[in-house]
Amino acid sequence: MGIQKKLLFVSISLIGLFFLILLMLGGEDEEELRRKKERSSQALALFGGGSGNPKGTNRLGVRGEDSGSIFDSDYYNAGGMRYEDDPSIAASDSGEVPINPQTGKPYPPEAMQAFEELREQFPDNDLIPKRMTPEEKQKQADLNQKIARATNSVFGGNANATDLTLYYGHVRKQGKDRLEIINYLIESQGGDDPEMDKKFQEILKNIQYQNEQIEKEAANAFAKAGLQPPP
Repeated sequence: MGIQKKLLFVSISLIGLFFLILLMLGGEDEEELRRKKERSSQALALFGGGSGNPKGTNRLGVRGEDSGSIFDSDYYNAGGMRYEDDPSIAASDSGEVPINPQTGKPYPPEAMQAFEELREQFPDNDLIPKRMTPEEKQKQADLNQKIARATNSVFGGNANATDLTLYYGHVRKQGKDRLEIINYLIESQGGDDPEMDKKFQEILKNIQYQNEQIEKEAANAFAKAGLQPPP
């Protein structure tokens, strides 16, 4: 093979390798974009709901400024995950898949993968659906019972310091988790669709309003009980 043919062959090989690398990198970028879109889509679905929901809430308890007091049972229950009664359904060694309240069926694998990736970014966010083992489910059920008793005491006006701390700690945490999710959506999806941006801002405004109401009502509740609210 002559020198010119060798150079031509090497050049073609290098060009082919270059485009192969571009193709591989492009494929990874597209896959990451797809996964990012799926994460954003599932995060947005957490705020799903309709006008038929009670008290104008969706399933994460995001309400408008005309929704009244945060002393609504649907508020502290909002976002709670439900699982099949039969532990053999939608279960694996890593735990049982929660039920999607919009379909009444376990979340599909792609949704759970998106939630797991979201949880890597927000490991302490309790509103992101997750698998649970029977032991974890029992622990959560025990906590829910304590929160329910504390809530009844707060509603009944006979709450002690432990009840107030548990109840308001719970609703504060949910407010923080909601804010975390909507801020993620604004950062990951904002700017592409004016109508969606407007919706995001409405949700953000409502969450911020609710969190302000929580702080006011917590301060009033602790003051009535003659106690100092926790920081």
